[in-house]
Amino acid sequence: MGSTIKLSIAALTAALALSAAPQTRDSASAQSSPNIVTAEAARETPPHNKSADDVEFLVDAMRTGLAEVRLGELAEQRSYDPRVRDYGAKLKSDHMAQVAELERLLKPLQVTIPAEPSAEAQAHHAALARLTGEQFDASFITTMIASHMEAIEQYGAQTHANPDRALADFASKSLPMLREHLAAAQALR
Repeated sequence: MGSTIKLSIAALTAALALSAAPQTRDSASAQSSPNIVTAEAARETPPHNKSADDVEFLVDAMRTGLAEVRLGELAEQRSYDPRVRDYGAKLKSDHMAQVAELERLLKPLQVTIPAEPSAEAQAHHAALARLTGEQFDASFITTMIASHMEAIEQYGAQTHANPDRALADFASKSLPMLREHLAAAQALR
């Protein structure tokens, strides 16, 4: 997974920075480079005691939510089928609410909150944006079925295995929406 590699690189960078001469940085300068994990962040106990896996899940969920919002917008613009356009509008609306909830969960963790979908999601968006008519609708629906099946699996794992109550509750509250999106996409086939 790309974010796992990024976290490993970030951890290595933080460890190397800790072994160097101590330096201090204010939070404004740390935020000026959003993709860099500072040594100060690595030394602090994470707020709310979130594990690296918890943070990775939340960041990935945020990127996926942003992607779903954009894909919903694309369906509203590109689809010839009014049912697919309506599905896109619902997708956009529901995932915008989810993104707001994810932002609320990520803010106290003092991590960079993603503002863009993953590079992979952006590539999928670009590929779909080149399609029209029935080709667009078929590819969009196939993408929605696959992405929601994967999301349901990931969120389900969080509800059962995560001792962090806030994260497990968020995942539990999200599952009905994800299942509804999956069922609606399957019905559009």
